[in-house]
Amino acid sequence: MAALGIAPPRVLRRKLSRKSKLILVIVGYGRCQFRMPCASFLVHLLLALLIHFTSGETEVKFSGQTEFIVNETSTTVIRLVIERTGKPANITAIVSIDGENTGDFFDTYAAAFIPDTETNRTVYISVCDDDLPEADETFTFYLTLPKPSARIKLGSPKYVTVTILSNDNAFGIISFNMSALITVNEPRGRNEFVPLTLIRERGTYGTVTVTFEIEDGPNPAEEDLSPARGNITFTPGRSMLIYNLTLLDEEIPENDELFVVRLRNVEGGAEINNTKNSVQINIKKNDSPVRFVRSAYMVPEEVDVLTVQVVRGKDDSGKLIGPDEYEVSVTYAIVTGNSTAHAQLNVDFLDLQPNTTIVFPPLVHETYIRFKILDDAIPEIAETFQIMLLKDTLQGDAVLVNPSVTHVTIQPNDKPYGVLSINSILFAQTVIIDEDQISRFEGITIVRSGGTHGNVSITWVITRNSSDPSPVTADLIPETGEICFHQGQMLVTLPLNIINDDIPEEAEPYLLKLVAHTTRGGAEVSEPSELLFYIQDSDDVYGLIKFYPLENQKIESNPTGRFLSLSFARERGTVGDVQLVYTALYIPAGALSPERAKDGILNTSRRSILMFPEGKTQDTLNIPIRNDAFLQNGGHFLVQLEKVELVNRIPLVPPVSPRLSEIRNISLRITPDIANGEIGFTSSLPLILSEPEDSLATVVSIALHRDGTDGQATVFWSLKPSGVNQKAVTHDDISPFNGSVLFLSGQSDTTINITIKADDIPEMNETVLLTLDRVSVENQILKYGFTTCEIIILENDDPGGVFEFSPSSRGPYSIKEGESVELQIVRSRGSLVRQFLRYTVEPRDNNEFYGSTGILEFKPGEREIIITLLTRMDGVPELDEMYSVVLSGYSEMPGKLGNATRVNITILKNDDPHGVIQFLPDELSVTIKESKGEIIYTAAYRVVRNQGNYGNVSVSWIVDPACTNDIYPEQGTIFFDNLEFSKNITIYSLPDEVPEEVEVFIISLFSATGGARLGNITSAILQIARNDDPIYFSEPLTVSVKEGGVANFTVLRNGSADVAIAVQYITVNGDATAEEGDFVPSGKSSVILFDVGEREQNLTVYINDDDTPETDETFYIFLLNSTGDTVVFEAGVATVIIEANDDPNGIFSLETLEKPVEEGKSNNYMVLRHRGHFGNVSLTWQLFDNDSALRPGEEFYETYGTVCFMDGEGSKPITLHAISDRIPEFNEFYILKLVNASGGFPGPGGQLSETSLAVTVMIPFNDDPFGVFVIDPESQDREIVEDVLSEDDLSYITDFTIWRQQGTFGVVRLGWEILSSTFQAGLPSMVDFLLLGSFPSSVQSQPHMRRHHSGTDALYFSGKEDAFGIIGPEYPYSGNTAVTNFTFSAWLIPNVSTDGYIVEKDDDNGTLYYGVKIQTNYSHVSVVLHYKALGSNMTYMAKAAVLKYLDENTWLHLLITLDDSIIEFYMDGIPVLGGMKSLKGEAIADGEPITCISFLLL
Repeated sequence: MAALGIAPPRVLRRKLSRKSKLILVIVGYGRCQFRMPCASFLVHLLLALLIHFTSGETEVKFSGQTEFIVNETSTTVIRLVIERTGKPANITAIVSIDGENTGDFFDTYAAAFIPDTETNRTVYISVCDDDLPEADETFTFYLTLPKPSARIKLGSPKYVTVTILSNDNAFGIISFNMSALITVNEPRGRNEFVPLTLIRERGTYGTVTVTFEIEDGPNPAEEDLSPARGNITFTPGRSMLIYNLTLLDEEIPENDELFVVRLRNVEGGAEINNTKNSVQINIKKNDSPVRFVRSAYMVPEEVDVLTVQVVRGKDDSGKLIGPDEYEVSVTYAIVTGNSTAHAQLNVDFLDLQPNTTIVFPPLVHETYIRFKILDDAIPEIAETFQIMLLKDTLQGDAVLVNPSVTHVTIQPNDKPYGVLSINSILFAQTVIIDEDQISRFEGITIVRSGGTHGNVSITWVITRNSSDPSPVTADLIPETGEICFHQGQMLVTLPLNIINDDIPEEAEPYLLKLVAHTTRGGAEVSEPSELLFYIQDSDDVYGLIKFYPLENQKIESNPTGRFLSLSFARERGTVGDVQLVYTALYIPAGALSPERAKDGILNTSRRSILMFPEGKTQDTLNIPIRNDAFLQNGGHFLVQLEKVELVNRIPLVPPVSPRLSEIRNISLRITPDIANGEIGFTSSLPLILSEPEDSLATVVSIALHRDGTDGQATVFWSLKPSGVNQKAVTHDDISPFNGSVLFLSGQSDTTINITIKADDIPEMNETVLLTLDRVSVENQILKYGFTTCEIIILENDDPGGVFEFSPSSRGPYSIKEGESVELQIVRSRGSLVRQFLRYTVEPRDNNEFYGSTGILEFKPGEREIIITLLTRMDGVPELDEMYSVVLSGYSEMPGKLGNATRVNITILKNDDPHGVIQFLPDELSVTIKESKGEIIYTAAYRVVRNQGNYGNVSVSWIVDPACTNDIYPEQGTIFFDNLEFSKNITIYSLPDEVPEEVEVFIISLFSATGGARLGNITSAILQIARNDDPIYFSEPLTVSVKEGGVANFTVLRNGSADVAIAVQYITVNGDATAEEGDFVPSGKSSVILFDVGEREQNLTVYINDDDTPETDETFYIFLLNSTGDTVVFEAGVATVIIEANDDPNGIFSLETLEKPVEEGKSNNYMVLRHRGHFGNVSLTWQLFDNDSALRPGEEFYETYGTVCFMDGEGSKPITLHAISDRIPEFNEFYILKLVNASGGFPGPGGQLSETSLAVTVMIPFNDDPFGVFVIDPESQDREIVEDVLSEDDLSYITDFTIWRQQGTFGVVRLGWEILSSTFQAGLPSMVDFLLLGSFPSSVQSQPHMRRHHSGTDALYFSGKEDAFGIIGPEYPYSGNTAVTNFTFSAWLIPNVSTDGYIVEKDDDNGTLYYGVKIQTNYSHVSVVLHYKALGSNMTYMAKAAVLKYLDENTWLHLLITLDDSIIEFYMDGIPVLGGMKSLKGEAIADGEPITCISFLLL
């Protein structure tokens, strides 16, 4: 082989692939088997194979496992091995998912770099644990090559499949989706559905079946709901389902029933939400029972009326059941036969109900039906009839229950005075009287059957029914007596008084007899006439058994042993032998429950008997404790008294005694001085320790405790490694592994000392069990459950390792786009456990790398992992980009990180990041017109920055030829800011109004800066077309037109007329506006058309004729936007003047409002200017009296004049000033007229109106024509005497003279009053209603009824409909809307039973401002003030009453005041008790009366 140039097998093994290794085996086999004869053949074969592998293709494929089935967890990492075979080469491969990224993996890409020195690489695909419900999902990952070549190809297999099993409750979580409590009513005569809403949360994959069951009801659920258990199925995709339970009508009376529908289990992969797995169904109480109280009645014929009770909503015990809140009714029927044994309706009895329907109103539970039993004189045997409730007639939520039929029996009758006997009910059970419980017994009754006529009686006697010679009265009284029945009485109670002594006695029998021959009143005696009854044994005659004394119940210990010492007493009576049954139990420490009792402690059985012979009152019992018994500290002996029995006697009736006292149980605690030793650890919890860090070893003390401290005890212990790492625990970690501790007598606590040692070896959690093995003494035991202590030494010295980038992979790296980086992550320190690590390329939102994030799994013992980051060739221009690959912990127990956890990678800028600048290809040639006036023509050329747009760059441009004055600008520089990718070069054509031919310009780009470069398209073309022919108005340019006329203009075109053109025109508002309808405006596109060859066109504008006064107004016509190669120049504007029109200077009249002018005062009369207000106009006016003009100074200071209206003024006043002449006069009337108008320009001038040229002027009455009244100055001081000596002396009389000054027109009445010196300044302002009012004839004046010392007439108001006075609207109103203070005074003689207003004020629309009302009777006078508060719509009332007996013809003075919101009432000058009231509001509302203020008395 050496001669042939073949390497030895050892060398080939390094150079060849696995196939080469296989060939070597074959070669070895052949050489061994065939030796030399086959050597030549094998050499040639080997050479051929070597040539194939060294000169053939390189193949890349997946190796190993290609189908993975995994769970969705945060620690699921899939390792994919990529293998290279064939010719060695550096290979970069990409693993990518087939289809879209569904978020189920941390990254759907991974890259691997296989250098030519190696044959495989591993990539890691990490499953993302999300919270989305998912069924089984299968994904395919493909192997691809980023740079395919002819020499490198993909082999097979080139894809792998990963199946993630269903997760996150993919099949759902089933629960109820409804109220936890639903209340339903049981249907009547039918069944109803109860819908249950269930939801399937999370996933809805697959078919899921959930089982439910109804439970917890007071009755079996099957009676009310169907089905009581069953299955509910969710089909795939269904998340909500309504399942109907059937609510049954079972016609059984029930109160509220609460059932629980509970989801039990589920099939199909789903789960049940245990917080919403039940729903309570409350079936409201239903089927109220309706029945008779009794099923039979036995009545005598003399009973007269039989009352039969019917109840609803009660059971047999009388407890309420079923609903009672609604009405229930039922009809009954009477059933009887035709024989003599049947009672006949209307012959033997009568139905007293008006109808046969029984009605129970809501909440009523009992009702009665009554039947009259007819009492005849015919002897009859017992007769019966039935009353039946009819089910079909039942109305309401109720059902019939038994007895729904009652039998009524009329007893054999016509023994008119009755038959006496002891009530037979008493013989149903023995009559026993308890002396200790009652002092009066009324349980014995005597009945009277048959007739109940007359009063009857019988004597009774009680005797002892034994040999006891003592009198009956020693135990009860009386011993004899007489029972009396009154007529109609059927039952009498025989009362007995029981002698309650304190002597223990056994039960005693007595015999009650009715003495037949003592009956009176005609009654008879029948059986039963004797009754045997008993008085119960009393005063604990057989004894009361108890623990006594309590302090003598104890546990004793002495040299002979330990025992329970119990003491009992038998109190009260000691008759007979009595046995006590008791139990004695030993209960270890803990809950004091007999179920925890432990046998083998006492030298006796659990249950024992203690005898008390007759006469014995006390006994002591010692129960020995076994010598080998272990008594636990804190344990108890529980002694229970079970029962006590009488042994040797049989009482006449069941006895009350013997009995046990209230205290029937005692527990005796076992104290440490009595308890045996019980040794154990103080805690059963694991002891968590850490390996010492600052020292070589640390000692841990573990506490032991002994319950019961008598004697010494040695406890032996041992340590034993436990758990998965038990072989790793050595003496170098913990010691010692066994030993013992000693408890001295009386000692209860000690410790076991364990040494924890430090080392530098990575270790996982190490667990050892410290076990108490045995105790040296037999009467000491180890405490159950506390004999072991688990010691856990926490993991230390980094057992999972420290992770960081290897020194050779720490970078930094600078790579081009499309290149890859291999990073090696190494694990130092321990490698004992599986660890997870996350690597991430930051910033995280980048998309520059294949496999930019992932989870790495380091298996136990695995020390390094290599990852490959391959940059994407995305064709996107980019600057230098800085990224960092960062290691971080992952999962619940992440690996520890070292210092080198970040590697920086720079991807160099690429793909022209600063851009390629050129013209946009679609816009290289532009032709524009020459700009015309305001219309500017521009050419815009788009310069684009392709590829990247990073940084600030610029490019320059220039126009050739330059300096032509036809375009602007001619050169410039375009600046692109960062990220800008498009700019425009805008070139304007300059207007020059010079005819020109087509002009051509070239725009060129040059000199790109900032890293950008020029593209291929760097030139563009600009052309300006030929231009400029004129269009204009011909003379005249200004035209005046009347309203309704037409304005005509001529438009001319110069220059070439070879083509048709158009020019727009527009009307422009001046003083005249189109919006106000002054003229017809041009449309939005009004044009003048010039056809080929035409040079002249007419333009017409119409003026509107309206009725609006206007002065001269102008507007304009503009030519603009001519088409074709034309321009509007020079005369491009025409002017139109609309002449003044429609009464522009105005039409004048007087305001028609008549106004008075008081003497000495003035008033204004307005002159109104109608229509136009343009120009200055003068008006002349004159005052007239009966068509004659007033002379100057006659009644008015000015009787004529002129009013001047300036331009724009619409009204002016004429001021008239009346002269005050101090002559009393009535109303005087004059006429004010406009007589002439002049002036007004522009326009025809002002004009007078055809109407409203005159107005009436009134001077109202003045200077007091009715007079001014004063007292004669000579009468203002008068003296008058009070007493005179002679009737002829008239000095007690005086008179006063009243003067009437000014006018003397009309009849005037004056009121007067004499005041004391207190009111020297006079009374405040007041209103005298009687003086100002007007009264009809029904209100009579009665001067003879005047109040003494008063000259005012007395008016009589009869109360008739028209008997009231009125103060009319002429009464002056102050104008105030609120009354805050006033005083009302009135003198009156009211009749008895007066009820009416004295005065009231309203507005004639039903609104009362205020009113004073009086109400009287024989003893009281009440005054009421009615008022409406300011700001309120309510009428309030203040009332005061006084006790007053009205005398005929006696004046009553009434006074009401309001001040500071307080109302006060006075009667005859005295404040009324309780007459002070608060005003409801700020003030009393007031207003101008529409018609009158009225006052009346009713």
